Amino acid sequence: MPIFLDMHELGDYTKEQLVAGLEEDADEFGVLVHQMLFNEKENILHCICTAPDVAAIEKHHEKFNVKCKKIIPINQIKTDKVIKEEKLKTIGELSSRLSHDIRNPLTILQTSLDVLRSNNPETYEKNISRFNTMYDAIKRIDHQISDVLGFLGTRKLNFTETDLDDILNSSIEGMKIPTQIVVEMPQNKISLNCDFESMRTVFSNIILNAIQAMNDTGKIIIKALKKEDSISISFENSGPAIPEKIISKIFDTLFTTKQEGTGLGLVSCKNIVEQHGGKIEIKNNPTTFTVILPQKIK
Repeated sequence: MPIFLDMHELGDYTKEQLVAGLEEDADEFGVLVHQMLFNEKENILHCICTAPDVAAIEKHHEKFNVKCKKIIPINQIKTDKVIKEEKLKTIGELSSRLSHDIRNPLTILQTSLDVLRSNNPETYEKNISRFNTMYDAIKRIDHQISDVLGFLGTRKLNFTETDLDDILNSSIEGMKIPTQIVVEMPQNKISLNCDFESMRTVFSNIILNAIQAMNDTGKIIIKALKKEDSISISFENSGPAIPEKIISKIFDTLFTTKQEGTGLGLVSCKNIVEQHGGKIEIKNNPTTFTVILPQKIK
C-alpha cells in the first residue's frame, strides 16, 4: 500500500481527539493513519498514512471537514532489523492460526491411541514399540508447534537432571539417517541439568543439518567434555567447510541457504541454548558445532 505524508491546519482539535483518530483498521476509503505529528504554535498537523491514492486521503479528511494543504507520496527505507521483525510478526500470526488446525488432529490421534490401548491391551503389548513411536511422534509435533509459537517469546523451561545419552538417543530416534552415514556417540557418561525436550530439539537440528551438509554420506562424531564449570557437546561432521560469510550469518533470524528452509532452525537452537545460560560455537576443518552449557543453571 502506498505511503503518504499530508499537511493541514490543526484547527480546534485537541490531543485527545487526535489520538482517537488513530484507528487500528483502515476506514471505508482504505486510509489508515499510522502517525500524527503536530505543532500547536504553528497550528499545523502532519499525518503519515497508507492509502490507495491521493483521492482516498482527500475523502478521508472531508468527513472531518478538513482540507489538506499538501499530500506527498513518500518512500520508506527499512533496515534489515525492521524487515526481519515484520517477517517474524507474519510468521507469528500464521503460526497461531496453524497451531489450532494442527493440534486438533493431534488430539484426535492421541485420544484414538489411548482408546486402542485401553480396549485392546493384547494388541498394544504386541505392538508396544509402534505405539510408543506414534506417541513420541505426536509429542514431537506438539513440541515443535510450541517452539514456533514461542519463538517471539520465551517458553518456560523444565530443568531436570538427565543423561546426555538419553537426550542424544531420543534426538536420533525416528530420524531417517541414511545407511551411509555413521553416527559415533560419546564414550563417556555425562548428565545435564536441562530442559529435555528443548535440548533434544537443539541436538536434532544440529544432527539433521550435518546429514544434509554431507549429502547423505559421511560420519558424525559426537563428543562430550566435562570441565570445572561447563559441559561441551560437540558435533563434528565430515561435510564441506561452511563459507566464512555464511558462518557470520548462520544464527541470524530467517537466514537460510536451503530452498525450503525457514531460517528458524538454528536460530531457535541458539535461543534455547542461551536460555540455558550457554552458547553455540562453530568452526571449520572439520565442521563442528559445539554446545557449551553451564554445569549449574542460574
